Amino acid sequence: MEIKEWLTTQEAADRLGVSTARIRQMVAENQITARKMGGKYRGQWQIKSIDVEKRLHEKGVTQTMRVKNRMTPNPIVASLETNYNEALHLMKKNKINHLPIVDDKGRPIGIVTTGGMLRATPSPVTTLNVYEIASLLENVTMGSIMVSPVLAVDESCSITNAANFMLQNKIDSLLITRDGILVGIITAADIFRTFVEITGGVQPGTRIEAKLPNQKGHLAPFIQALSNAGSYIVAVTLSNNEDEYGFWDVKERGGDEGEMRKELDKLGYVEVLSFRQSDSDKLLRLGKE
Repeated sequence: MEIKEWLTTQEAADRLGVSTARIRQMVAENQITARKMGGKYRGQWQIKSIDVEKRLHEKGVTQTMRVKNRMTPNPIVASLETNYNEALHLMKKNKINHLPIVDDKGRPIGIVTTGGMLRATPSPVTTLNVYEIASLLENVTMGSIMVSPVLAVDESCSITNAANFMLQNKIDSLLITRDGILVGIITAADIFRTFVEITGGVQPGTRIEAKLPNQKGHLAPFIQALSNAGSYIVAVTLSNNEDEYGFWDVKERGGDEGEMRKELDKLGYVEVLSFRQSDSDKLLRLGKE
């Protein structure tokens, strides 16, 4: 079968497992080669297929929103026999808060966290001296303080499902496996970073909050109206969904607010809730330094 030299924006998005907005962003940032199509396809792009395949090869998977691409690979681990002092040294040296426990074949059987380590130490009011405490902890193994069974997902699990599993089970990490063998760990911090990335949080521009009727054919004209006003769409997310209306959050850059409002007014069904520059939000430091 002959390999196509050029792909449509949608084909490239499907191949990489990302949105078409992300493909356009990659084009704007010269991460992939593209050419604009003329005639009746005016405004559409063709993407160089070899560039898409190179990115797939670099990632090693076809979908970037899988835990495999967001996890910490080859995490530091311990065994059932690892004692407290050895584990504490591993965690401090590598600056980690989660220590997976694996068997001799690399299969996860438990996990120890910083909180679990603290709970295993003697009470501050103990009469033991520091040397006696150190000797006591030398005999405490991970098998006696680990949390087991431990929760894990396959490396092909989606980021969304992984986040949902963590919320449902009130945990801040998940182990990642391949054929039952531990290959990584994903934490709440990784999920937060992913959320910031896919919502365009690290990029300059304007965030638009709008209320649209939950009816077929309303979203595309809404996005097109912003594009007509000179906007480059960075991200589009549905922040809340009711029976009759959906609340959409759009991150854009390059558009003029006045022109965008004019274009949206033409649609007649968009209720703009806010236009807010990304840099208008400030981190506050409260209390004494």
